Amino acid sequence: MDSIAIIIGIVALMLIWWNLSISIKIVKYLRNEGFDASLFNNGFYVKGKIFDYVPLYKKVTMKKTGKTGKWYSLFYTSFILILVFLLLGILVVTGWK
Repeated sequence: MDSIAIIIGIVALMLIWWNLSISIKIVKYLRNEGFDASLFNNGFYVKGKIFDYVPLYKKVTMKKTGKTGKWYSLFYTSFILILVFLLLGILVVTGWK
């Protein structure tokens, strides 16, 4: 396997972990504000649930401070970077030129 593909894969994995940590911080913030927020349902991770919480996080922080919370833009930035690196990794592995 090409070393570039390995590097791209490692970066993509690091971005996934970064996004997950941001997601946990958003859920923790919402819980501290009194909302019933969780990324898990009976011990299992529920895919896509965070996309309900991110707009709620924006709404709550806008109402409380008058501006969007710092985790809002970081969540979408990391998510877009994950998609870019995964697509780049697929292109490198398949040999697309």
